[in-house]
Amino acid sequence: MSSYERPNCQGHAAIDMKKSYIGCYQNISSTKTIVLVDSVDECSMECQTESNNMIALKSGKECNCIGRLDSAVASSQCNVPCDTEDACGGKDSYSVYKSKPRVMHDSYLSVNIRQPENIMMILPASFTLEMCAHFCFETNHTFFQTIKHDGCSCFQEHQITLGFVQEQICEKCKHDLNEVCECYHKNYQAKTTIFLTRSQYDFHRGVSTYSHCRNRNKGSYEITADCTDGCDPGWRGDSCRERDCSSGGGDCPVGMECIESTVNGNKYVECACPPGKVRNKWYQCEVFRKNIALHKPPYYSSLWTSETVDGMYSKNQVYLTDGIHNGYFISHINDPMPAWMAVDLLNLYCVGFIRAYNSLIPVLSVVGRMNKFVVRLNKTLDTTSKIDIRNQTNLCGYGPENAIQSGNPMVVFCENFTIFSRFVIIQQSDEKLHEGFTALAELEVFEAGCDLFNGRCGTEPCREEKKKYSTVIHCNKLPTITTNMVTEKNDSRPLGDSPRTTHIILVVLIPLVLLLALLTCCVVFTKKKRKKKEDSRKTTNDSSANSSEPVSKF
Repeated sequence: MSSYERPNCQGHAAIDMKKSYIGCYQNISSTKTIVLVDSVDECSMECQTESNNMIALKSGKECNCIGRLDSAVASSQCNVPCDTEDACGGKDSYSVYKSKPRVMHDSYLSVNIRQPENIMMILPASFTLEMCAHFCFETNHTFFQTIKHDGCSCFQEHQITLGFVQEQICEKCKHDLNEVCECYHKNYQAKTTIFLTRSQYDFHRGVSTYSHCRNRNKGSYEITADCTDGCDPGWRGDSCRERDCSSGGGDCPVGMECIESTVNGNKYVECACPPGKVRNKWYQCEVFRKNIALHKPPYYSSLWTSETVDGMYSKNQVYLTDGIHNGYFISHINDPMPAWMAVDLLNLYCVGFIRAYNSLIPVLSVVGRMNKFVVRLNKTLDTTSKIDIRNQTNLCGYGPENAIQSGNPMVVFCENFTIFSRFVIIQQSDEKLHEGFTALAELEVFEAGCDLFNGRCGTEPCREEKKKYSTVIHCNKLPTITTNMVTEKNDSRPLGDSPRTTHIILVVLIPLVLLLALLTCCVVFTKKKRKKKEDSRKTTNDSSANSSEPVSKF
């Protein structure tokens, strides 16, 4: 470490580097960016007035105050230090730290009745609301609710029939005035508040939120000071909360490896995905993909008047691709034909799948308006036309038979990964299209890849070709140059025409030409040799015939 003295300005305490480190990530959502900082503490100080409590540093100098994060990778990929030798991200990755206690939480809405939990933890007397959020996130649940009788309850889907959304108010803990123990919506403190886990929370997974004691009661979750029967495989320590790579693979999920990392001189244990993959918010490994629809322009066949309705949701045309998917901010059309909403990706892509987040609606019959919604693709779209577009576009696929409430995504994988598309279009099912009620909180779009169903190539090998703006899928064949291929925007070359393509074709054709020339030479040589042999045989026969004649007399 250098002799650099960490700043300790009035009102800003230097953060605990060991406890504050969360991990290394490839995807963040920044609310404020500072181009140049010298240390983690300086970044923390720059973000002191932000409502969120996490910071992310990149390339040894870039500081971000962040509200959301995703796509965790091994800490070794954050290998660029700041001037103070602090871990400050990598070329394409971010070192994430908790810079201060939380002042706000990701509240979803307030309801009259507590939701039935899938799982519950008995919290210690020193509990915080963030502790409950981390437990529910660690156990892979999307929602948690107001702590009651020291119980933190988590669930995956809610059963809401009536809800309320207003300004959020958070109250400090009586036992710790720096931490928050309760949040609620203004005027609804007596009701139960539901919170989301997937977007704004994460913590270092080397230490669990609960004790993994051997022989504990099934379904029992709490922090135990001493596990008398020892720990479950993959865990160690008196309370069995420390992950142990030497036992049971550190209890890491299938497909992940338990590794030990050193960050800022401190040792951490992590469950890391294989190289080339990231850990997503559902604790699964996947190839990292950017949401290519984020902040891209949305279009609609009609617009519902921008408004806030009953404190439940706000309608506006910009919400479809704004990155917020809590269901409160939605986009909504208002016509029975052609009844569509779309996002312009601005360039041509091979779309692999989409994630659609439903609007926050307490009436199940209204949620069902998006049952088996349709996802369409096309290179072009006349955004002013009022004609039926269903037979003029390509089909990607269909949403679930029964649409789900907001908070969890509805995922649709396209049936064909080789369709070049600039527009992704959403419509209600053919049976419901006349209703004109297509509505979503968020639409995310991701490119196709050979890692998904072998690129839809069946039994043929799949190959990816990286272009300037996109990835092109090829099934068991080399790209060829054609005159009628689609061109990418801002690129005059056809999608299949590039120096790399030309090089591949030359590499294949030149040996073929040489081989053909060699075969031709062999054939010519063989023919000449055969003719020479035949001429020689004829000469021999003629000589024999001449020697049998009588010698001439002179």
